[in-house]
Amino acid sequence: MSRKALVATGLTVSLLLSGCSALEGGSVAGDFPSRNVEIMVPAAPGGGWDLTARQFQHVIQEDNFLPDRSVSVVNVTGAGGAVGISRLVTKNRKDPHTLMITGLVMVGALTLNQSQITISETTPIATLTAEQEVFVVKADSPIRSLKDLVAKYQADPASVSWGGGTIGGTDHIAAGVLVKTAGGDPSKVKYISYSGGGEATAAILSGDVTVGVSGLSEFEEQIAAGKMRVLATTGTEPMTVGGKQLPTLKSEGYDTEVLNWRAIVAPPDIPEADRQRLIEFVTKVNSSPEWAEIRKKQGWTDFFRTGDEAKQFIADETTRVEALLRELGIV
Repeated sequence: MSRKALVATGLTVSLLLSGCSALEGGSVAGDFPSRNVEIMVPAAPGGGWDLTARQFQHVIQEDNFLPDRSVSVVNVTGAGGAVGISRLVTKNRKDPHTLMITGLVMVGALTLNQSQITISETTPIATLTAEQEVFVVKADSPIRSLKDLVAKYQADPASVSWGGGTIGGTDHIAAGVLVKTAGGDPSKVKYISYSGGGEATAAILSGDVTVGVSGLSEFEEQIAAGKMRVLATTGTEPMTVGGKQLPTLKSEGYDTEVLNWRAIVAPPDIPEADRQRLIEFVTKVNSSPEWAEIRKKQGWTDFFRTGDEAKQFIADETTRVEALLRELGIV
C-alpha cells in the first residue's frame, strides 16, 4: 500500500554486464558476465520493486560498475508475480544472466494465486532492503496504545477494522502477525483493502477503519502534523518522526517483527562459479556510498545478506507467510 511498498507490482531490469564471449542459454561456468543480464520483477512501474530497481540501476551507472555498458529497466506483469517467476525458473533456467527482484509481497501473491512455482525454486543472490510497517489510529481515537488495540480485538474481533493495501500483502500480513502473537484468532481479522495510500489515509482520519497499517512513509506527514498517532512500528530498529522515537512491537510487549523486505534472485541450476560472481557484484553495489545514501533517503533499512544466508531467510519467510495466510482464511 505504501508508495514504496510491495503491492503486487513487477518489472524487468536489463543489466548489460561486461565480460567474456556470450553463449546461447547461459555461460561458461566462471565466465560471468558474458552478455546482457535481465533482472525481472513481476509488476507494473511505480511500486517499491520498480523504485528499488531504478535506484540500483542509477548506482551502477554513477559508480561505473559496468564500464562501457548500459543498464535498462523493462516491466513485466501478470498474476501477482506468477508470470515473471514462471519465466525465470523455466525459460531462463541455468542462465546466470537473468535475475529477478522480489520480496515479501511476492510470497503472498504466489500463495493467493495458487502458483505451482515458489521463490524457493530460485537461486537467492542477496536480500537488499527492508521497510518497517506502522500501526496508526486517528489522533482522537480512544485507542491510546497497542495494548488498547489488542484488548479491543480480544474482547470483540468484529469491533476492530484494519485498513491497508492489497489482500494478502504486507499490511494484511502485519495485522495477522500482531493478532497471532497476541494470542488472537487471525481468521477473524476484519481487513479492508484500499487501492492507494490516499484512500486509506482518508478512511483512518474519518474513522471508517479502526486502525491503519502501512509503511511509515505513507502516514509520516499525518503523524508529524499530529493527525495520527502511532501505536507501534513492526521492526526492531528504532524509528523517529519529528524527533520523537516511535514504539515498536517488541517495546510494547509483542515479540515479533514484520519487514517488507526485497531481494535479488537468479534462476535455478546456475553454475556455482557464476553464483559467486553475482554475489560479488551485488555486494559491491550494496557497499557503495551512493546506495547507502539512497537507502537513507528512501527510508530503507540495510537488510543485506547473501548466498545461503539469504536462501534460508527467504525459505523461512515463505513458510511463515504461507501458514499465516491460511490462518487468515484467505487461502
